[in-house]
Amino acid sequence: MALVRSGVTLLTLCVSGLALAQPAPPAPQAPQDPYAPDPVMNEQIAEQLVTRAQELLDARIYLDAKQLAVEALVKSPKGAAAERARYIIKVVNQHLKIQEDPPPTPPSQVTPTQPDDKVDMTPIGAAPFDPSRDPPPTALPPVPSDGSENGRLLSATIHGGLYGGVLGATLGAAISKEHPVRAAIPIGVVAGLGGGLLARKLVGKHSWDEAQIRTVGSLNAWGGVLGGFFGQAVTGAGDSSPSALGVLLGATIGATTGLLAGGLLAKDHRLTRGDVALVDTLAGIGVIGGLTMGMVMQPAQPEAYAVNAILGGAAGIVVGVIAAPNTNTTPRRMLRVAGLAAAGGALPFLLYAGISDSSTDGDERLVGFLASAGLVGGAYLGFHLTRGMDGGLDVNPHDLPPPSDDAPAAMIRRSSDGTWAAGGLALQPMATRERSTVLGVSLFGATFD
Repeated sequence: MALVRSGVTLLTLCVSGLALAQPAPPAPQAPQDPYAPDPVMNEQIAEQLVTRAQELLDARIYLDAKQLAVEALVKSPKGAAAERARYIIKVVNQHLKIQEDPPPTPPSQVTPTQPDDKVDMTPIGAAPFDPSRDPPPTALPPVPSDGSENGRLLSATIHGGLYGGVLGATLGAAISKEHPVRAAIPIGVVAGLGGGLLARKLVGKHSWDEAQIRTVGSLNAWGGVLGGFFGQAVTGAGDSSPSALGVLLGATIGATTGLLAGGLLAKDHRLTRGDVALVDTLAGIGVIGGLTMGMVMQPAQPEAYAVNAILGGAAGIVVGVIAAPNTNTTPRRMLRVAGLAAAGGALPFLLYAGISDSSTDGDERLVGFLASAGLVGGAYLGFHLTRGMDGGLDVNPHDLPPPSDDAPAAMIRRSSDGTWAAGGLALQPMATRERSTVLGVSLFGATFD
């Protein structure tokens, strides 16, 4: 009987051990979603987007590069391409001076909206314009003009021809010292034609606009004028007469100095075409005013006239360069101002024809004083009569904000300001089915206000 109990007990333990050794049935698994994103595929797409974004960044197409980097970051925020995408976004923000968004506020620090807060639910366009509530509409800035391509070439040809002519005439006067005119004129004409063609060719290879070319040409021309007066004053000192070679050599040195100074000034693009016209007007008034003031002074030495012209012209150039950026002057306006100033300075010489007397200096002094006053009065009248002319057109394009470039990535892009531009190859995911992603190419993208 005891043997039977032991057998039953042993059989029971064996059955229990078999029951414990049996594996548990597998837990039921949820059916796999065929539309679930594939991390591997997403990372590959992100790599392609980041690579294209880097190419656009190298080509300085910043907005397109940033958009593709953002898409890559959304596609794979924690993959290997994410760091490259964040770096591209940071570089683009630095170039465009865009302040990066602050990190999101934790939900625990968000202030709940009070029940009494007023929320404007008025549909857009339903409420009338209220000046006390709404900001006034911003007027569009005037469209500046740096001049046309023909203006660039014409200005370069004229100033290059003048400089080449001075150099050629100086060389001719140096070759034929006894008869400088015979060699100076033909060599000067040939050198002037060559200088104009050379300047025209050089301008075609550079991106300087008409304002920069006029800046260089203006200081080059006035430097030659003041240098010529200086050569006259030096070679004509005492009882000697000024020499042609001395005057031309002084003009060459002055023109070359003005050419270098104008190049440095034009490099920063400080002056517009209207600013250069103001400098030319004030420099001309200064030179002529120096000569007419010499008539008033009646100096014992004739070279004093040249010194007065140098001082007046230099003062006009300095005042013009300093004051021009703070004024609203255009070439059309300064043409009228210069014309009235020239008329005011020339009218007294009609009087001189009637009161000329070789036995006294009083007639020259009177005409010189009236001519000096006429120059100043004519210039003042010109500025007064033309006030408000071409208002807002004397704008330096380099001081304006860059045009908006908010068009989406596409091969043909239109920004909200109406600017059309050619974009690049923009790949965008169109659909995802059964672990495959379809990429599309945007042919046209536009943004409208």
